[in-house]
Amino acid sequence: MYLANLWYTQSQRLNVEKDRPMNPHPFVSENLSQKRQPCITNLARLEPRDRALVREINQVIRHILRYGLAFAFCIALLGGKTTQAQSTESSAPSSEINDRMPEDIQRRIALIVSQYNDMGWDLSEYLADERFQYIEGITEKFTRSAERRIESFEDYKEILAYEIKKNKLAEFYTTYSAELLAAEKEFGIPKEIIMGILGVESEFGRYKGSYNPLNAYISMMAEDYRYSFAEAQLIELLRFCKRTGLDVMSLQSSYAGAMSYAQFIPYSLNRWWKNSEGQGLYHMPDNIRSVANYLAHFTEIEGNVKDAILRYNTSSLYQQAVLSLAEDAKQVIP
Repeated sequence: MYLANLWYTQSQRLNVEKDRPMNPHPFVSENLSQKRQPCITNLARLEPRDRALVREINQVIRHILRYGLAFAFCIALLGGKTTQAQSTESSAPSSEINDRMPEDIQRRIALIVSQYNDMGWDLSEYLADERFQYIEGITEKFTRSAERRIESFEDYKEILAYEIKKNKLAEFYTTYSAELLAAEKEFGIPKEIIMGILGVESEFGRYKGSYNPLNAYISMMAEDYRYSFAEAQLIELLRFCKRTGLDVMSLQSSYAGAMSYAQFIPYSLNRWWKNSEGQGLYHMPDNIRSVANYLAHFTEIEGNVKDAILRYNTSSLYQQAVLSLAEDAKQVIP
């Protein structure tokens, strides 16, 4: 499910673009700007030879300012070939990924590794892990999502396997009625809405996702799709795993990097996830409380829970599906 929506309002408060689902999101985590040099993202996107040229020009300018034009000219003549060779060598992809992906993708991933190294994050150990995988064609997974391709709600329900989800409502409520009632009381979010979200997102815990979030975000950057969003989410992911002690390569997610039965992206995990006694991401009571916590935050901002659902996913079809499932839930709740 196309779920990287959870920080939509937070992004507005930080004067950045919308997240979900169609617009690139340039949100950059707090303190990020303090860890890297200005414009490093743009520099990192250049081809190696262009990157080398920019650095060489910068070096010449520095020498002009410091030693004068004549000396700087000599430096440029003598150092040009060396600079280019060094740049090519430094941007060469690691041997671990040479045989697994196209050369242009290898070069881009090498530059991503260099960029994150400049920001204080070492990605080399993850790329050396046998579980690292470039998700080829990840851009198309976004551009051909159901929310973009389908206009009819009936067709959308068919894609969602809506009837299967509807038929599981009674069993889910019987199993987790105490947790749903407690979350409703604590956060003020109707239990039926919580059920609607969990039903649409993961069919009440049936689906965890078949991707790895680190693989997803590096693949997005390598294909230059929603680069700023993926860049920020990868840092949030690394922070989350550092704080919780989780192995990032063991995590499961959607192709958008969303995790848990609630399908939270890393930014949202770091802010609204309710973790009780270290149960992990697939403890259903924590998913119930986290959905309620998230919706309560945006209900306060929006003024109503219906619009808060759109902060989960900006698709009106998605909103309609959640509300419809919530209405069906009312029919099975004693």
